[in-house]
Amino acid sequence: MKNVKVLCGLTILWLSAGSLRAGETRFWGALSAGPFTPGFRLIETSDASRSFPTAGGGSAAARPMRIYVWYPAKPAAAARMRLDDYVRMALEDFHTSILPVPLIKGLDPKALQDLRASSVKALRGAETAPGRFPLLVFGQGLYYESPLAHFVFCEFLASHGYVVATSPLLGTRYRLVNINVEDLETEIRDMEYVKATAASLPFADPARLGVIGYDLGGMAGLIITMRNPDIDAFLSLDSGILDRHFSGLPTTHPQYLEDRFRVPWMHMTQARFIRAAEDRAAKSSLFERKAFGPSYLVHVPTASHGQFSSYAALGITAAVPGYWGPSTSDPTPVYEEICRLSLAFLGRYLGNDRGPLEAFLRSGREAGPDRPAFEIEHKEGSPAPPPEAELVRLIIDTGIGQARPMIERVRAEHPGLPLIDESVLNWLGVHFLYWWGREDEAVGVFELNASLYPGSWRAHDSLGEAYADRGRKDEAVRSYKRSLELNPENQNAKSALEQLTAPVKKGPSSSA
Repeated sequence: MKNVKVLCGLTILWLSAGSLRAGETRFWGALSAGPFTPGFRLIETSDASRSFPTAGGGSAAARPMRIYVWYPAKPAAAARMRLDDYVRMALEDFHTSILPVPLIKGLDPKALQDLRASSVKALRGAETAPGRFPLLVFGQGLYYESPLAHFVFCEFLASHGYVVATSPLLGTRYRLVNINVEDLETEIRDMEYVKATAASLPFADPARLGVIGYDLGGMAGLIITMRNPDIDAFLSLDSGILDRHFSGLPTTHPQYLEDRFRVPWMHMTQARFIRAAEDRAAKSSLFERKAFGPSYLVHVPTASHGQFSSYAALGITAAVPGYWGPSTSDPTPVYEEICRLSLAFLGRYLGNDRGPLEAFLRSGREAGPDRPAFEIEHKEGSPAPPPEAELVRLIIDTGIGQARPMIERVRAEHPGLPLIDESVLNWLGVHFLYWWGREDEAVGVFELNASLYPGSWRAHDSLGEAYADRGRKDEAVRSYKRSLELNPENQNAKSALEQLTAPVKKGPSSSA
């Protein structure tokens, strides 16, 4: 498939802190608010299915879950929140009195004091706007564990009609998050808990569900997208998923299954991390390997991981070791463009609004002094077939007789694609044959498996077993012989054939 490369940029309109009007905030810069006031609420609950040590090293209790929710709200005269409200919540998240390092090392005390006193856009506890809105689950990243790191982006999305839900990033048994499968799975489960909680809110529409992941949250979001067929779109921000990460994550997670990655995907990352096209032609990245659904690879013109976070909107210019070096240019135009392009992508696949994303793709303007250039690679991908789980459920619920014609139609539309894993179909057939009392249907399941995997000796061996069980001797013999052709060492088929083809012994005749 041919990649389409374009440049996009929007003119940045500056707002100085001294010219702010009512309802504006110094943190949004040139970002345009949507039709809604961003509302905010903090849901404090716990996941009783998991434990976590209590503050101070006490005995383990249910895992605490602090769920930040931004949502479209009605305009109100109530006072807006201050940055200090988010900062204080970040301290409560981790039971610490130490301010976030990017703030205390990136700003002098007076500037930090002024920032903390500055208003943000959100109104805490504001009345929700009427209707139900697409739900976005946001995964946080290493060293940016608090939702404070993305408050501008979340407020911006809420103003444009999205419910955004997230939680702080905590390790499995302590605050430290390790770069391993166990702690990745912990973030995945946290995000899934957030998804379930937020989906129950009356103003959230879980039928329009997106996942956003930054850094480690992008790895977690990719696994969630692979294992949850209800996800409709995935946005990853500077996450190590395009090529193999040094840790092996997320590919070492047992549920990393690329054939299940079928939703619309936009991946924004530092341009320096995207290999040249000829290099990727020789050794593909995830962008090339993803076969189904539209994909967008965005080359962001920055060398700063922090420029994908709301820290880019705080006017921090000093170097902060472990986060970023000294700023050589204003970081806000790039950050604001990330927010706009993200909104355009989400609008296309969750809000039924093609216009903004199409405009970005058509844009061919060159970069200017206040207009960053984003190169976008786009491929539409093939239409995705129904998920394996849907097809297996169809067989179970309606029977193989009704399900087979639909599966064959899907198969004709996607020739050569393994719609259902061989071992899954085999296991289903065994259940039908021995444990669920659906013996006649078991034959149909095994026949489908042998049809999908004609070169599998196991599929033909199981089909022979089902035929033999139902007294269909000639068909059983043919299946076992085919299994032996494919695997001459198949002892089960040899034994079965000996029994099926053995001459019938006649008893002694009686005399009158």
